[in-house]
Amino acid sequence: MNEDYNQFMRIKTIALLHVVTLIAATLTSFAARAQTVYPEKPIRLVVPFAAGGALDVVGRILGQKLTESWGRQILIDNRLGAAGNIGAEFVAKAAPDGYTLLMSSVTTQAISMTSLSRPPYDFVRDYAPVTMVASAPLALVIHASLPAKSTREFIALAKARPGELNYFSSGTGTGTHLAAEIFDQMAGIKTLHVPYKGGAQGVSDLLSGQLQFAFSTIGLALPHVETGRLRMLGVGSTKRYTRLPNLPTIAESVKGYEAEQWYGVVAPANTPSVIVNKLANELKIIVAQPDVRERFYSQGIEPTSTAPAEFANVIKANVEKYSKIIKQLGLRQD
Repeated sequence: MNEDYNQFMRIKTIALLHVVTLIAATLTSFAARAQTVYPEKPIRLVVPFAAGGALDVVGRILGQKLTESWGRQILIDNRLGAAGNIGAEFVAKAAPDGYTLLMSSVTTQAISMTSLSRPPYDFVRDYAPVTMVASAPLALVIHASLPAKSTREFIALAKARPGELNYFSSGTGTGTHLAAEIFDQMAGIKTLHVPYKGGAQGVSDLLSGQLQFAFSTIGLALPHVETGRLRMLGVGSTKRYTRLPNLPTIAESVKGYEAEQWYGVVAPANTPSVIVNKLANELKIIVAQPDVRERFYSQGIEPTSTAPAEFANVIKANVEKYSKIIKQLGLRQD
C-alpha cells in the first residue's frame, strides 16, 4: 500500500510540475508578445482637464510623438470635471491592458485625492505609475490694471482690500487652488476663490478684468505678459526659473513658499510590467528629443524622466505631504 501511495504522490508531483511549467510558459509567452506587439491598436490618453491647459499641452505633445514612433494613433480624451477626479476614476476602472492611460498631475495624484473624505480612487493602490515627464513652477500673475509691481506690493494691496481680490483655479482642490490658499495663509491675506474647469478659460476672464490674479503655469500666462495685459510678479519654484532669470521667486518675499506642478503618465493597476516598462522607455526617449524639450520650455515646463518605481515613490511622498497640508488648511471636502 505504501508503494501505491508513493507512486500516486510521484504522479501528482509530476502533474503539478507540468501545470506550473505550463503557467510559467504561458506568462513568458504573454510577456514576450506584449513586449513585441504592443500596441496593436489605438491608445486612449485621458486628460482630466480642459483643452488648452498645461497638462493638455503636454499630453498632446507626447501623444503626437508616440503616434509617430509606434504608428498607432494616440487618442486624446479630455474628461474634465471634479478637479480631475472624473477622468482619473475612469482610468482607474479601465482594463489594465495598456490601451487606456491617464495624463496625471500632482493635482489628481495627491491633492484632489487627499482633499476628499471618500475619494473614488487611490493613487497608490489603483494605478501603475509609468513615468513623470515634466515639472512646472506656478507663477503669481495679476491683471495689468493693478498697481502692484512686486509680490510684496501685491500683498500690501490685498491687505488693504481684504476679500476683494479674486483669482481663478482649475477647480476646487487643484494645484492652482492650493497654491493660492497656501499663499493667503503664509502672507496673512484674504482673497476670493473662483473655480473653473481649466486654466485657459480662467486666463480669458483674467484678461477681461473679471478676475484680478491667479497662480498660473508660466506658459499659459507668458504670451499675455509679453503684450502687457498681465504682469508676472514671482515664480513658485525654490530657485529662479532659468528662462526668466530676472523674475524673483515668491519665496524671496514670502519665506518658504513653494508652488510647483508636475506631470506624468499612469496606467490602471495590474497593467503588465512589460507594457509599463515599454511605455516608460519610449516616453524617456521622446522627452529627451530636442524639439520636445524646446516645446516644453516654451510653455514654462521643465522636461524630466523617471523610472516607474521612482515615480511611485514620488506619488507616495506627495500623498503624504498634501494630506497634511490640506488637513492644516481645513480644505477637506465631504
